[in-house]
Amino acid sequence: MKDRIRYSLIYMGVIAALLAVFFTMRVFEGEMAEQLKGLLRENLRLIETSYANESLGGEPQKLAKFASKDLRITLVDSKGGILYDSDAEAAKMENHNDREEIIDALAKGVGEDLRYSSTLQAKAFYFAKRLNDGNVLRLGMRQANLQKVYSKTIPYLVVLLAAIVAAAILIAIGLSRTFVSPLKKLVDQLGTPEWMKIENVYKEIAPLVNTIRKQDLELQLTIEQLSNEKQKMTHLKDEFTANASHELKTPLTSISGYAELIESGLAKPEDVKMFAGKIHKEASRLQSIANDIITLSKLDNHGGEPFELGEKVNLWNVAHSCVESLGLNASKKSISLSLEGETSAEIIANSKLLYEMIFNLVDNAIRYTESGGKVVVLVEQDSIAVKDTGIGIPEECQSRIFERFYRVDKSRSKETGGTGLGLAIVKHIAEVLHATIHLNSIVGLGTEIKVGFTTLSKTNKVL
Repeated sequence: MKDRIRYSLIYMGVIAALLAVFFTMRVFEGEMAEQLKGLLRENLRLIETSYANESLGGEPQKLAKFASKDLRITLVDSKGGILYDSDAEAAKMENHNDREEIIDALAKGVGEDLRYSSTLQAKAFYFAKRLNDGNVLRLGMRQANLQKVYSKTIPYLVVLLAAIVAAAILIAIGLSRTFVSPLKKLVDQLGTPEWMKIENVYKEIAPLVNTIRKQDLELQLTIEQLSNEKQKMTHLKDEFTANASHELKTPLTSISGYAELIESGLAKPEDVKMFAGKIHKEASRLQSIANDIITLSKLDNHGGEPFELGEKVNLWNVAHSCVESLGLNASKKSISLSLEGETSAEIIANSKLLYEMIFNLVDNAIRYTESGGKVVVLVEQDSIAVKDTGIGIPEECQSRIFERFYRVDKSRSKETGGTGLGLAIVKHIAEVLHATIHLNSIVGLGTEIKVGFTTLSKTNKVL
């Protein structure tokens, strides 16, 4: 950074010096040109006076006494013919009626021009004036005269340029060191306790320092949060493993026990059917737990195939399929299961995931509603709600019911055959579908779980 600042300052100094010398030369050139024109005008005025006083119109060759090596004198008649020229033979010169200064002098009284002269073989300034007798007196001076003067100043300008460049280099080195020193100190102390206490910084970079400090604090906080999150995830993983082991172990123990009684012949013939029924019930529960664990594993697996969320799904039709599938379970408990709402409600989602979510919500409502109760599935535009008249959820437990294997009443859960994973699956599917879940429950009166959906692009995919 220091070298970049240093070189930038040096480049700026050199460019500034070059521009200064360039414009100085241009201004100097302009001033010298104006002086040259003024000199020509003054000489012409003096020669014009002598021309008139000495009546040189009849003897134009006498104008030679006013000419010099640097000053050219030409006398031109009103038609452009050359009467006299101090640098060439008049008779051999071409007509000058097409020269700008001659044209202007004849038309306006005076004229001037800067152009290349074939006679002088160089660029020259010309100044012409129409005399009282109708002739035009023209004075010319080579531009080389200006360049001679100009060339004398070039060494001084070169020295000036070198001095400015040298000064720019020295100043750039000094400024870069002065400017970078506090920044280097900041960098050296970055990450140390002293970093947060540094105060003597440039006011121009104070906002940057404050921003870095803020980001440093945010980064530390993020690292701490990630650490806590990692610990939490580790704890949840261990807890899930323990809970899964326990949940699987319970039906396996029952199955093993009943099977052993039948195998050993200890079971009475009349009890065999009952034991077989219990084995079947526990096996079904075991299968449900396994299926739910597999479902959660798929939802957690970010390395698998993405879920296609660009499907246009009729919310009513999916809910209707779930209600039909669970109608028998509701009938067994004499529970009224109904579907209400908008039949044309549509969202952009994934039909399989949506079915799994609604199925678990309705199944959970049926399991925790007493016989003779009521479960209503309400379909609205961009949302679906499942209401029941069941046992309700205590307020202190509502924040945890979407955790895996969490049960409000463990003994009742086992009676209903629940796996403790249904609402956890609902939560994970809601996250995949970018949906929101709202819970409203009162103990003894019932529970309502409402899922709100957001519109997604048809090309969206979520891992």
